[in-house]
Amino acid sequence: MYVSSQRYLLILAFFTVLSLISGFIDDYGRGKNNVPDVSSGLTQDDALFLTPYIENGQIEKGQNLAKVPPMLKNVDSFSGYLTVNKSTDSNLFFWFFKSQQGDWKKKPLVVWLQGGPGSSSMFGLFTELGPFSVTKNQKLKRRKYSWHRKYNLVFIDNPVGAGFSFTKKDSGYARDETDVARDLYEALVQLHKLFPTLQSNKLFITGESYAGKYIPAIGHKIYQENKVSILKSI
Repeated sequence: MYVSSQRYLLILAFFTVLSLISGFIDDYGRGKNNVPDVSSGLTQDDALFLTPYIENGQIEKGQNLAKVPPMLKNVDSFSGYLTVNKSTDSNLFFWFFKSQQGDWKKKPLVVWLQGGPGSSSMFGLFTELGPFSVTKNQKLKRRKYSWHRKYNLVFIDNPVGAGFSFTKKDSGYARDETDVARDLYEALVQLHKLFPTLQSNKLFITGESYAGKYIPAIGHKIYQENKVSILKSI
């Protein structure tokens, strides 16, 4: 089981800010299969892998470990890794923001997926619809209009290998949209277990560009899994 470290998230955020300012998302700080490179100063032990806590029923502990130190007033968020395939050690990175208005536990969950294919959803967070943007002086600036004001909002680096999501084996990379949907579905199931109050709320899958392929894929996967659940309950 891996131990949480806020240092890992802060370094990842720093690398993201640098890449956004440069005008691109690259693999800086990453080695083979997107695993943190030694030269970056990061190790796997610095990362927060939340799946063990979810599986062990340590939900409150998992939430506490995933909580991100406040970057701006009234911006509450959580972040970490969800292991979606243990055989290949494939992990999806997410950054979840609570709704600012009303009771967040009763608000819908909006999922943002970047296009590319293979672009980091941190691009959407920092430059399009997240709570803050990055100034030329590398400072965070509150965005006047953000989707998290009315809804719970989660950015997921999807598929495995995009952004900060990684795998230890080449076979962990998606070969088609079925693979993409499988991993993303597993991540969403775990995310709803980590935040069980969201399980009865509406779910919206959104994105741009190539995400137009991810969205129907995960929608179909959810539909198929729901049919199986209904049949089992009969």
